[in-house]
Amino acid sequence: MTAFTISRSFSLAWLFVKEQLKEPVALFWIIVSPAATYYLLAYSRGGLSPSGMSYLESTSWFHAYVSSSVAFFAFSFYIVGRRESGFIRSFVYTSEAKLIFMLAQFFACSLISLIYCAAFYMLTRFSFGGFGVSEFLLVFSRFYICYVMFCVPGVLLGFLPVSFQNANTIFSVTSFGMLVLGVLSIRDLHPALDFVKEFNPLYVANKIMVEGVERHPILILGVFFSFVAVFLLTLRFLRINPVWSRY
Repeated sequence: MTAFTISRSFSLAWLFVKEQLKEPVALFWIIVSPAATYYLLAYSRGGLSPSGMSYLESTSWFHAYVSSSVAFFAFSFYIVGRRESGFIRSFVYTSEAKLIFMLAQFFACSLISLIYCAAFYMLTRFSFGGFGVSEFLLVFSRFYICYVMFCVPGVLLGFLPVSFQNANTIFSVTSFGMLVLGVLSIRDLHPALDFVKEFNPLYVANKIMVEGVERHPILILGVFFSFVAVFLLTLRFLRINPVWSRY
């Protein structure tokens, strides 16, 4: 990997970011809706901080869900969309081009994910008192680890030979299924859920948000190596059409 490759990746990433920022209504809705949902649920339970819960304990599921949504619908879903639009077919057909494209996609969505994280934090933290730089950076780091973790199943789902519309359905069903299992695991309705929830990425992300990196070092290493492995697999098996049919 050369400095020229990194430079081109950042340039392309900025184009991808501007592309998403061209839809201000969608951007506004994605930022505001989780915070609005959080306040509605909080008030329905009788207060913003039930039983003296900390900020992270109160918002961990929301941070986990936002990180999964960005990983699925910004990072992975956009890869399928660009494949369907002909972008990959027309421009991403060499090893270096694949690397530049994947790095750009990852950098762009990383920035978008951190923007969502910062917006949600600022919209919800004031109800618990003043802002803290150290806590803000802590939330940032844990949120980003969750985002990287969700990129792994997101990319694997993107390997499937599906259309853009079918991919949207698959990501939506997967996201909804994780959310349902997460809610059921909170209620402890059945002992079997104690086993199932350990394999629910949303539940794992919630643990990372609440307990942090230091309590799950093996898990964090697993996330890192899984992402690297999937990223390398993508460079090898990214679905494109042959060079001779790209026009």
